[in-house]
Amino acid sequence: MIQTTLSRAIALLLILLTITGIAISTIFFLAIDRKPQVSREVRVTPEHIARAKSILDTHRYQVRPGTTATATIEREDIDVALNYLAHHLRQGHAKSKLDNQSVYIQISLPVPEIAAIVNNAYVNLEASLIESEGLPAIHSLRIGKLTVPDSLTNFALQQLFSWLKMISPDVRVGMEAFRKIGISHDGIAVTYYWQDWGNSQDDQLSFSAPLFNQQALARLFHYHTFLNQINQKNHTRSITLSEILTRLMRETTRDPSHNNTREEVRAAILITAFHALQLPLKLISPEAAKWPPPARARITLDGRADFAMHFISSAAITAYTDTILSDAIGLYKELEDARSGSGFSFNDIAANRAGTSFAARIMKSQLSAQKIRATILAGIDDSDLMPYWADLPEHLGEQTFLAKFGGTHTTIYQELINKIEQRVSSLKLFHH
Repeated sequence: MIQTTLSRAIALLLILLTITGIAISTIFFLAIDRKPQVSREVRVTPEHIARAKSILDTHRYQVRPGTTATATIEREDIDVALNYLAHHLRQGHAKSKLDNQSVYIQISLPVPEIAAIVNNAYVNLEASLIESEGLPAIHSLRIGKLTVPDSLTNFALQQLFSWLKMISPDVRVGMEAFRKIGISHDGIAVTYYWQDWGNSQDDQLSFSAPLFNQQALARLFHYHTFLNQINQKNHTRSITLSEILTRLMRETTRDPSHNNTREEVRAAILITAFHALQLPLKLISPEAAKWPPPARARITLDGRADFAMHFISSAAITAYTDTILSDAIGLYKELEDARSGSGFSFNDIAANRAGTSFAARIMKSQLSAQKIRATILAGIDDSDLMPYWADLPEHLGEQTFLAKFGGTHTTIYQELINKIEQRVSSLKLFHH
């Protein structure tokens, strides 16, 4: 009797497991496609950077705590940002189409090889969102051939938002600031109530950027302290960027427990940028505002402090974002200089691209980071970081730049950029 009951239980369990397996396989089959629905170039231009900066500057300088404000984001910028994020986070692609009170979004993401049963598998997601009180509501969601019920989707999103607000004070403050997102054919209007990050000093100091948890902050503080010791000893003379990087790379090897080379080097790059540009440490995190300030030192690259700034700032941006954003920001800065600053300088572009390539190779993999570090520790000088630049035009005003090159989309401009890229690729640092 007992044996019969046990046999039936085992049989029932096997049936349930089989049904579950079939259900999971069916869902996987319906959700996965062999081709991406969206495939397009990921392109961020100086114009996109300028508009994003304008929104941030308006918030920073005109919006006061305790007031309501509205930020308007153009249709093109939403589309570009969505595509960039899909590429940056999962090497995917995306596009959006805005209408009055609704937006249609398509996202194609490659399935990781470890999870894919077949090669070249993709998740194609289509969603329609409609304007509502507060955040937009999902009107329809389709994943591959699988249609997800609206009620299930919105319930899952509510649970996700509740969980994020619970585990992250930053997300909670940000989401509670939203009042309404208006959607039109031309863009979206985000209305928010700004109450600052807290009403007390303690609240403000508790905020930290999501990029930097306590382990990351400890790593940054270590290299900040180390760099301060170097710069305090060299405050009466210039110190080359190659010397700074060599000492920092050596420091990353001192503690065997710090075996994540990529993260160690990335932290060292960011701290070097803050020292070279003399940026306030509170931009890292309010907690970092309590650290000793960066010791004043003149860090140079190939004899010039501006090259060091361009190189290391581009490297830092790339290390924490990617080359697409870093190149766009670098070009935006040169165009701004052409209009109202020191002029458009192709040698600054060379320093930017060298810094971008440096960080991109470090972030490629642990092995790549270790090889770059080994090359630096074997001995480098500034000529291994900065390509030949003496023949590159610099300090071009806007009218001169346009007269000579016709803008940034012409053949003559691109030929010079290609020459710079070739010189960067030939640097000793990138051949190991």
